[in-house]
Amino acid sequence: MDGAEAGMGGWQLALVVHVVLTLAALWPGRRLLHRAGLPVVWLVWLALPLLGWAVFASLLAFRPWPNLPPLPEKLHPRERMKRQRAREQAAKGEG
Repeated sequence: MDGAEAGMGGWQLALVVHVVLTLAALWPGRRLLHRAGLPVVWLVWLALPLLGWAVFASLLAFRPWPNLPPLPEKLHPRERMKRQRAREQAAKGEG
C-alpha cells in the first residue's frame, strides 16, 4: 500500500477544504448581499476555486450599492410626545 492509496491526495484535500469554506461562507454572504440590496446570485462566485472569493469581494467593493431609504428615527417615548405636541401647537397656530 503506497501513499496514494492510503488517503486523500493534495488536490483532494484542497477541494474538500474549499467546499467546506464555501459552505461556511454561504449564509453570511447571503445576509450581506440581502442587507446591501444586491443580487443573491453573486454567491455563485464563491464556488469558483481560487479566484471566486476575490471576484466576490471585488463585486462588493467596487459595485455601487443601491440607496436604501433611511431607517425611521428611534425616539424615546417622551421625546416622541414632545414632538407630537409641538406639531399640534403649530397646527393650532396656523388654523
